[in-house]
Amino acid sequence: MKIEIHRGSHEIGGSCVELSAGDTRIILDVGMPLVKPDGREFNMRDYDGLSEEELVEASVLPRVEGLYAWQQPSVDAVLISHAHQDHYGLIQYVHPDIPVYMSEGTHKLLEISKIFSGGAMPPTAPRIFAWPSEFQVGEFNITPHLVDHSSAHAFAFEIAAAGKRVFYSGDFRTHGHIGNAAITTLYRKVHPGVDALLMEGTMLGRDTASVQTEAELSLKANEICKQTDKAILIYQAGQNISRTVSFYKAAKRSRRWFVLDLYTACVLDEMSRCPGGKNLPSPCKPGFNDVRVWYPSCLTTRSKNIGHEDIVYKYIARKMVYEEMATDLGKVMLFVRPGMEANLHNIPGLAGSTLVYSLWEGYHEKKNTRKFLEAVGDLGINVVSLHTSGHADIPSLQQMANRLKPRKIIPIHTFHPEEYASIFNFPVETGAELTL
Repeated sequence: MKIEIHRGSHEIGGSCVELSAGDTRIILDVGMPLVKPDGREFNMRDYDGLSEEELVEASVLPRVEGLYAWQQPSVDAVLISHAHQDHYGLIQYVHPDIPVYMSEGTHKLLEISKIFSGGAMPPTAPRIFAWPSEFQVGEFNITPHLVDHSSAHAFAFEIAAAGKRVFYSGDFRTHGHIGNAAITTLYRKVHPGVDALLMEGTMLGRDTASVQTEAELSLKANEICKQTDKAILIYQAGQNISRTVSFYKAAKRSRRWFVLDLYTACVLDEMSRCPGGKNLPSPCKPGFNDVRVWYPSCLTTRSKNIGHEDIVYKYIARKMVYEEMATDLGKVMLFVRPGMEANLHNIPGLAGSTLVYSLWEGYHEKKNTRKFLEAVGDLGINVVSLHTSGHADIPSLQQMANRLKPRKIIPIHTFHPEEYASIFNFPVETGAELTL
């Protein structure tokens, strides 16, 4: 078996790994970069007007022969680990004849991203794998393993061919709501002694002393609710369902309405219909009468303009209007994000409320984030940060290595591959190509 890392061995984001055995070639993730080669932030709009071949020359698309729509297809399958753009964001360039495998939840999240934010076009006929399951692609036997991450329905892959086994961790952690259960099941099913462990290292190079669990974060959110007489505003990633659940638990403890924006409501609704989602706080399910929905104009206008008025009207029975919020702001937990500044001006009495910023602090540097937080401050709303990572801390990475006992570890999804050798007691291979 051969492994070639087309991108991701020295960066976070843009993951793209090729495995080949016999006449079979498969690709693990086709992610959009997060940074340019010079370290500056990547923005796809900087490359508007370039042809596909020019995108390859500009290192936007990894150089993978037989993967793209303008080439003769020679790749047998693409596997998508989860629904973050740095793992699937270039999927629209894949040749339509190449099967693309993903979980049901990942496919739902890709569809929702396309509707609300114009994300990458999901494949029209994806190969949806179940869990637990395994499937065959040519020479390869592939077993998906559910992991905990800040994107729901995230999977690692155990891949066997030619008498060798590779384990691709994707992005994972152990401190989320399903972290311990998922990783315990994984270690029970994956036999030690894998030939290669492609393991993420996002947290390397960061101070991980303050990593907290989602359960601890939820309790801290409850304390913030107790200390705030006005509304609690939540600014988080709309598809981070684990975080949404953390805040829902805090809202229930503090007896607040859980008021989702239209986008987040759609995410929870769709994911609640997927395997494992029956207990999610969906606005369409009985038993969640404290879950309400508000309709910021930026979301309703986009939904209508692209022909999805059905989404706008789907949650109308749970709609909460500005006047209802204003009657008792102390009972409101409201989901917000950039683009909703004008709508917040329509809610009387927000001064003295608290906005909980629950994202990586590095996003403060983004122009739209700065503008939004400034607008929030102008309304007299206090801003506090409450976040925990979607990625494994160093002890969790060491645990994975010690449990899977790889013959070699291959760094992926990290800016610090040079640190692996000092952290793990297994041989480390940092080259872009190797043969098992």
